[in-house]
Amino acid sequence: MTKCRLWYPNCFNLILTFFLGTWLISVASVMAQGQEKEPVSIGVVDRQAIIRSSSAGQSVRDEFEAKEKAYREEIGARENVLRDQQEELARQRAILTPEAFGAREAEFAAKVEQLQRDVNERNKKLENMLAYGMQQIDAAAIQIIAEIAEAKKFTLVLDKTQLLMVTKNYEFSDEVVAILDERLPAVSIVPPEEAAQ
Repeated sequence: MTKCRLWYPNCFNLILTFFLGTWLISVASVMAQGQEKEPVSIGVVDRQAIIRSSSAGQSVRDEFEAKEKAYREEIGARENVLRDQQEELARQRAILTPEAFGAREAEFAAKVEQLQRDVNERNKKLENMLAYGMQQIDAAAIQIIAEIAEAKKFTLVLDKTQLLMVTKNYEFSDEVVAILDERLPAVSIVPPEEAAQ
């Protein structure tokens, strides 16, 4: 009776191990057959370099810099006006009553706060414009990358920035830039909803 109890679990483990081993061998065999049928073909692109060196990327930078300069000049002019008002307020301190001076000082502080809000809003607007322009280029580049990958039968396309090293013959970034320059020579950084305003 004792022998039967000891033998039964060992026999069960042996049978289970046999079936598990057989199953693993068949899975490995199927995987090996699948690998033989489809060899892996790899392509590499540098998406940042594509955007940076494309004509559309240059157009985005140019438009962004022009808008940034215009905003900076506008804000600078408003700061100059506020500086003059601050100097005038300091001169009037001696001739105004404390109540009148306090009211003008509060009015001036409100203008300064408004300018700070406007600066923050303009900076956010500029960031959104830059992101909008870059997204358009990136979307077009990804489409071109997919087309080239399909034509060249790449199984996998990797971004160069994620790799430690790669040989040049895997990369096709220049080909993407050439097609991108034809299809999308320039983009606007002003989103359609803002352009309509």
